[in-house]
Amino acid sequence: MKQSVPNEPLLYIVQPNLEPKVSYMQQSFQAKKPRSSQQTGIAEWGEDAEKQGKQKQFQEMTLEEQIQFLVKLPNQMSRIKCHLVTRKGEYKGFILEYRNGHVKFQTDRGNKFTIPFNQIDSVTLIGFSKDA
Repeated sequence: MKQSVPNEPLLYIVQPNLEPKVSYMQQSFQAKKPRSSQQTGIAEWGEDAEKQGKQKQFQEMTLEEQIQFLVKLPNQMSRIKCHLVTRKGEYKGFILEYRNGHVKFQTDRGNKFTIPFNQIDSVTLIGFSKDA
């Protein structure tokens, strides 16, 4: 007994005849060596720390190194708010510039003034600014 079907079943999708594609695989690669912990962090901006090859904490830096560190921060980083203690009073704000023995300082309220370096007693970090 032979059965005949007038139409073939419609279960198959007709696929077009495509030519095989050539794909090129990666043959080699280069990887950068990770930096050691001595080369990263705050010590990158401290000249003495680079010469010694070890990392210095902000509190271990001299007063002049601390001010230089805050002035020489990369442009990608936001400014760091600090607490500046002088012989005439205490201020909270940002160190903008250090030139010729004078520190240019900006308070939270936007007031800018210059302080002689020899009148500064200490600098303490508070945190990052919200506007930068």
